[in-house]
Amino acid sequence: MKRFLILFTLCLAAAGTVKADENGPFLKPWAEGVPYPTAAEIVFPQGTQHVIVHDCDTDPEYGFLHETSIGQLDGELIVAWYNNPEKELEGKTIQRARRSKDFLHWSGLEIVQDRGSDEGWMYVGLQFLTLDGKLYCFSNQEFGTEKPTECILQVWKPETKTWEVLGPIAEKFLSMQPPILMENGNYCMSGSLNPPSRHLKGNGTTPVVFISQGKEIEKPWRMVRIDPEDYVNIFAETAVLANGPNLLAVTRVEDTPFPNFYESRDFGETWRKIENRVFAACNSKFAAGTFSNGYRYIVYNLPNFRRTADGKIIYKTDADGNPTREGIGMGRGTLVMAIAKPGETAFSTVWKVSDRTGSTEQSASHYPTVLEYDGFVYVSYTGNHKLRNCGVTRFPLKSLEQKPVE
Repeated sequence: MKRFLILFTLCLAAAGTVKADENGPFLKPWAEGVPYPTAAEIVFPQGTQHVIVHDCDTDPEYGFLHETSIGQLDGELIVAWYNNPEKELEGKTIQRARRSKDFLHWSGLEIVQDRGSDEGWMYVGLQFLTLDGKLYCFSNQEFGTEKPTECILQVWKPETKTWEVLGPIAEKFLSMQPPILMENGNYCMSGSLNPPSRHLKGNGTTPVVFISQGKEIEKPWRMVRIDPEDYVNIFAETAVLANGPNLLAVTRVEDTPFPNFYESRDFGETWRKIENRVFAACNSKFAAGTFSNGYRYIVYNLPNFRRTADGKIIYKTDADGNPTREGIGMGRGTLVMAIAKPGETAFSTVWKVSDRTGSTEQSASHYPTVLEYDGFVYVSYTGNHKLRNCGVTRFPLKSLEQKPVE
């Protein structure tokens, strides 16, 4: 077997099962001694299936699709996204969805939000949450491109088959993943904030989390800034996972293959940055979380790169010694999931989620959202054929506990 199998006994020795150093990160970006894998060395989990929920190649009205999300209620999956007629955030913007009870067959289109012809107003990305037998949706509202105004909470009304707007829960916030329930009873939702700070102006965002008032999600959420130095990026798209009181955040960065990592030890109230020169990712949105079996995960686009003889990523630096993207392919053709097992103190395994080799043959697969439901892991994403599509990959959760098989 020529391909490198990422999951093997060396992971246990390298990542370790001992308690993390109190002065170090509770979860490191990548395990020491384990070569960071290339796309050719990664395989799909056993039992992986792919479907296309909606394809703009056959949509007569909308040729652009982006920022998918997946949720469930009473045994029925729902996948949603936003559309534009031809180009991103140009012309009419509408949120639409389809539903399925078996993953393979999907309903007709339904409207989640439609601002009609309101000049400048648009709904873009959205996130689902199932709570106490109800399906909620957090919709990102903008006035002008990349100018978020409010994150709007809606609830599905099965009796009328409509979405009821409950009101805004956060200002100038773009939610980037579904809320995660923390052990202290509050929900935490990660994303980006505009404007970035009290001192900086312009078209930029900074990574933040918003924290709920327990399960009273209709009440305003409280914002906490993640980066202590007020890092600013046009797309500071951030995902967060929870491990007890400990939270790990990963944020998109534009000019380097190494995203920013941060950790909190107090349920997201304070944060510190984690040094990263070992976990490479493309400039795109992340998804992160913790599965019911204790596996921590990050879903992201894996770049193309070369390694040294001892398995380290080869990269070039600028005049100040900062890593650059030169010599590294940053295309979004390979969507992967990094895993840290229970007891491990670093990510050490990577699985393939979508690329050209899957049954849907996506030339690009990006902007993922993850749902665990009924023993399966579902990953929805923006796909590309000629035009864009909404793809979903699923596999049994238990397949992540098995050894990769080529």
